Amino acid sequence: MNRTAVVAAAALVLAMPGAAPAAAQDFVGPVAAAVDQFGQGMAESMTGGPGLFVTAQGEAAMPAASAVPMTITIKGTGKTAVEAVADRNAQLERVRGVANRFDVAIDVGATNYSIAEADAWTMDSPMADVDWSAIEAGGETNSDAAMVAAAVDAPGDTRTVTASVQVKLDRPNESRLPGFVDALVEAGVTNLDDSLNGVNFGAMAPFISLLGLDGGRDPGEAVWNQASADGVRKARAQAETIAEASGRRLGPVRYVSVLMRSHDGENALVSVAVRFGFED
Repeated sequence: MNRTAVVAAAALVLAMPGAAPAAAQDFVGPVAAAVDQFGQGMAESMTGGPGLFVTAQGEAAMPAASAVPMTITIKGTGKTAVEAVADRNAQLERVRGVANRFDVAIDVGATNYSIAEADAWTMDSPMADVDWSAIEAGGETNSDAAMVAAAVDAPGDTRTVTASVQVKLDRPNESRLPGFVDALVEAGVTNLDDSLNGVNFGAMAPFISLLGLDGGRDPGEAVWNQASADGVRKARAQAETIAEASGRRLGPVRYVSVLMRSHDGENALVSVAVRFGFED
């Protein structure tokens, strides 16, 4: 089965908004099987004879909620990069203090820099001193000239350098979590991303995950691999039952394909298509 089969299967599932993850397998499997039959004759000639094609869905437990870190972004600003880093470090030390107090691990990412150049003068910009005596002596014309000169003479360096860093913090237990968040706020944190409280996609969550748009709940490759292995084991059990019922003996695996990866909030789900050969 080529990659087109996977796309076709996914498209059919996504067209069913109310489908649950378990129901998704009911749609993906038949579609994959139908596409596979198209090239079955050629495949048999290339792989050494007829075989058995089955689909199955494996699962593995998602990581505990407490294992998903909280993310904050710390931004330091200044007229120079040195000033921006100093501001960032001061904020970071306050966050480290909170992490140490609540005994949670902290992981600091790489620093990113940006430079912003504001307009040379705005209504909020400081103005140089105005010579009011000249204004009183010269009337309205001199008054306008003096005000313009004051604006032009005002400091023009409006460049701001920002040094930002993303910090991941382990979550304390639920009883200590409110106090932990309050302590972060007291430390000056204003940018907190708790991935467990993101947008709720409801029944569409597994398919959002399939499209790679639910990175906050990605269980990691180790869990995906466990679910894939479980899917292949289930596929073999199905194939052995079918082969025995048809009076054949199941042979080795000739082809394996991952059809889709999703999750239902509790388990990572991997649908696989497996082609087995016959021993006789």
